[in-house]
Amino acid sequence: MTKGVLLFCFDSQDVAYHKILERSVTLIKKNLQLEITVVTNFETFKNIKPLGFINYKFIEPEKGNTKLGKEWNNVDRHLAYELSPYDTTLVMDIDYFCFTDNLLQFLDTTYDFLIPKKVFDLTHRNTFHQRVWSMIPMVWATVFVFRKTKKAKQIFDMIKYVKKYYAHFNNLYRIFAKNYRNDYVFAIALQQLNGFVN
Repeated sequence: MTKGVLLFCFDSQDVAYHKILERSVTLIKKNLQLEITVVTNFETFKNIKPLGFINYKFIEPEKGNTKLGKEWNNVDRHLAYELSPYDTTLVMDIDYFCFTDNLLQFLDTTYDFLIPKKVFDLTHRNTFHQRVWSMIPMVWATVFVFRKTKKAKQIFDMIKYVKKYYAHFNNLYRIFAKNYRNDYVFAIALQQLNGFVN
């Protein structure tokens, strides 16, 4: 059974994300020692320094999303199921640096899909308390694991559906932020599939 890491990386006008990717890949190779597939476009790929053996998949990122008024190419996670070449896939934000091998324990899961619903703020300022900004508790699509199963495929199909009609779901769940956010899309899709139960 194959296991690996799937990363999405697209440079924007304001941020050279490929530089963050280079650091992330170094840590993954050191601490997780897993095969890595990077989803990117040719424009970003040309900027990435040689990183040793890495699989690349090329797509053009969907445009139009912003964060703090700047281009934010982060809406393609719904494609993770078909883009991953692995039986079990760890998907991570490129700025989620793994300084240990702790994530490996989740790759032996018998669950079809694992995603965190809680985070811990090391500053103790509770800055991640997003519940007050919507009617649904967010999950954190920063890092998640899925297996290539029928159930996981259903989850990703629902994620695609919610993404397609995100403006409607954004209003339905009274989400304060109007930009597209994977964390809310995944939370809504999981709740819909689970019979409207968190």
